[in-house]
Amino acid sequence: MRIRGHNRKCRASYIRTHGHASVDHATRLETGNWRLETRRSKPSFGRLVRTPFLRCLSVVMAGLLTGCGEIFSSASAPLFVAPLSIGGVPIGDAIIDTGGGYELMLRESFGLRIVDRVEVLAFGGREVVDVTEAFRFEAGGVESTADAAIVGLSVCECNGLGFMFFRKANVVLGLDFAEGNARFLSEVPKGGTRVPFEAPPGHLGQFDSAFVLVDVSGGGVTHRVLGLLDTGTNGTVMRRGIIEAVADLTPNRVRVEIHHQGFGTASVNVGLFDTPGLPDIILGTDVMREWADEWYFAFAAVGGTVIAFPDGVESVAPVFSVAAR
Repeated sequence: MRIRGHNRKCRASYIRTHGHASVDHATRLETGNWRLETRRSKPSFGRLVRTPFLRCLSVVMAGLLTGCGEIFSSASAPLFVAPLSIGGVPIGDAIIDTGGGYELMLRESFGLRIVDRVEVLAFGGREVVDVTEAFRFEAGGVESTADAAIVGLSVCECNGLGFMFFRKANVVLGLDFAEGNARFLSEVPKGGTRVPFEAPPGHLGQFDSAFVLVDVSGGGVTHRVLGLLDTGTNGTVMRRGIIEAVADLTPNRVRVEIHHQGFGTASVNVGLFDTPGLPDIILGTDVMREWADEWYFAFAAVGGTVIAFPDGVESVAPVFSVAAR
């Protein structure tokens, strides 16, 4: 199988739910190794599409979700997706979203029974979306049962695979920007720069994903900020006012340097937002690609570790196919 990437940049929004449990652990893990390729013609499965898109999926927690709604150029960093099926029927791809505190998000119900509704607070205001019954699914060779899925967020006509999937399934996510591969693995490779997740900020106490401390510089000042590594967006966004710099491109975008003591420094244009409740900075694949070629996300029962291999440093990858649990 192959994985496809989409070039999209995201703005953030929240979903507040009535609360439901996540899925059980994965019962089978098969080979998960998909390749990205470039193509100029009409998109097809397994290709990296170098064309602008309107919508995508980004940050979320159990009750919180982010989405986006802007067109950006073909120079954008890619997103990664995995093939998704429900009840043995393929339904397309799901964006791999480490900033998503859910297991599954669906663009439509695909015949599943709707059992609840959730309130969504996005940049444009509030909306209500559906919640499904429990169901069997398979994502990238991993079979599991979802207790529920969020359906039909207006800013994202897409399927999403959140970090709760990787935590529950005990699957390590590997991303290789140089080779264009995304992998589901049984363990992390040796070596690399290994950084434990920071505890989430107090107002996001249940949002236990890949937070890291970064120094953001612009306009002659530097501030240390707790940021979220989010593979569900290829456009980094930051809370307005952290850096009082003059907007370079539009009133809502500024040029900054983002430094991590282990990953290095990335110089990027970031979007600005005012929405309360979001992480102060959401670090997309545009920053990740500048910092390192290879990335691995290992989600533990609490917290986890992100491992990066800078340009020119090769990992010793483990076997990709593992036995059933």
